Amino acid sequence: MDPLDEPTGTLGVDRVALSAKLFYGFGSIAEGTKNTSFNVFLLFYYNQVLGLSGTLAGSAIFIALCFDAITDPLIGSISDNTRSRWGRRHPFMYASALPLASFLFMLFNPPELGSSGLFAWLCVCAVGVRASITLYQVPSSAMLPEMTPNYDERTTLVSYRFLFGWTGGLVASLLGYLVFFAATEEFPEGQLNPAAYPGYGLAIALMVFVAVLVCALGTHRLIHTFKEQPERTPFSLRRFAREFRQAFSNRSYLMLVIGSLFASVAGGFNDVVGLYMNTYFWEFTSAQIATLVSFLFVSVVIAFSTTRPLSERYDKKSMLMSLASFAILFGPTTVILRLLGWFPENGDPILLPIVIAHAVILVSAVVSIGILLSSMIADTVDENELDTGDRQEGIFFSAITFTAKATSGLGGLVAGIALDLIAFPTQAAAGAVPAEKVFSLGLVVGPGTSVFFLITLVFIARYKITRQRHIEILAELERRAQDSRRSDDTPLAS
Repeated sequence: MDPLDEPTGTLGVDRVALSAKLFYGFGSIAEGTKNTSFNVFLLFYYNQVLGLSGTLAGSAIFIALCFDAITDPLIGSISDNTRSRWGRRHPFMYASALPLASFLFMLFNPPELGSSGLFAWLCVCAVGVRASITLYQVPSSAMLPEMTPNYDERTTLVSYRFLFGWTGGLVASLLGYLVFFAATEEFPEGQLNPAAYPGYGLAIALMVFVAVLVCALGTHRLIHTFKEQPERTPFSLRRFAREFRQAFSNRSYLMLVIGSLFASVAGGFNDVVGLYMNTYFWEFTSAQIATLVSFLFVSVVIAFSTTRPLSERYDKKSMLMSLASFAILFGPTTVILRLLGWFPENGDPILLPIVIAHAVILVSAVVSIGILLSSMIADTVDENELDTGDRQEGIFFSAITFTAKATSGLGGLVAGIALDLIAFPTQAAAGAVPAEKVFSLGLVVGPGTSVFFLITLVFIARYKITRQRHIEILAELERRAQDSRRSDDTPLAS
């Protein structure tokens, strides 16, 4: 056993081995790959390439999200109460790999169908992808508070998940722009080439399959260090409702979930319309978009390197509120300046570097926000155990995984409706869209993200767990555990 895996006290390991961090993080490649395919390419593919209306395509993606509202907490509850030789989480992780890859491949390989059939295909495959990723994402996320009780080590673990998740997403983007959607004589904007998407679907399906299995196999040795439920509890709707109600009675958790939901919608809306903005507003080529995307890896490295040190100095909540305030003010600057006529024109050599610099700074803040939110959720699990005596990692993290999926669900729905409201044309070549439609696109996108981050800020302000409060919670849990152990060791009176 790695020395860093040795437990400290009764609450788990204080520091987690580097190998465990790497395997735990690696699985997020599946989440990042799936998120990129949904957030960046899915609506664009069905709307601009296949001709399905923005409202129908966005509605299909939203319908799949509605299924998550049920399946995420359901899988969380079931995994919380599972007892097996593979622990509470790993049976579900192993079971997710093949269906996730299969549905993702099918999503980008629809048969020739009319509008209604295409809508149905998108609904079924999107639901399949989301249900499959739930089997992996909720149990694996629930492992976080089980791996360590340390306030700052949890931030590091989440940082690894975001590092690999964003890496997977960026690789999925670059595979698209540089390989599958490369410009051809027939399709100068390669993302409009319908023949490119089946190969892309196969590539990302293989990526998610490998990522899930590597994470499950790599963390398998940690199973014996995780807590189990003291006794097998049969599933019932009454128990499920009680657990759900109990989780959301925790005020700090409720504020985090609502704040996370709006932050995810902001990110999803920005991701979905990002390809529209890069193609029609800035009129970047596929190669230029690929350059922009590749630079976003710098954002991930910045967030990975700085989030824990800054949160150690300023506390998680203070850091999160500062970053959200920054995103509100800084996010729409490039679009607003263009609409005011104070920005370089399309085709100007300086335009791409300016947009890249803006994106790197903004995305660094957004990634750090996501890291802090997930780490703070883990802390509410401890507070819930103190208040109720129950460990409900699966239930608690089901909400955060649901809000992450809202990135493409609600974000896609809002974006699809917005595109239809401004009557943005479908299957249009860059440069051929009327100027007033491009202006309307910028007008919608510019302030849109900031509004959602502002709402996030309002709810996060009501979160109550500070570093000092978490220390007190762990101390009380440790005292209870020691009292329980002494009580179990006391011989019965004769």
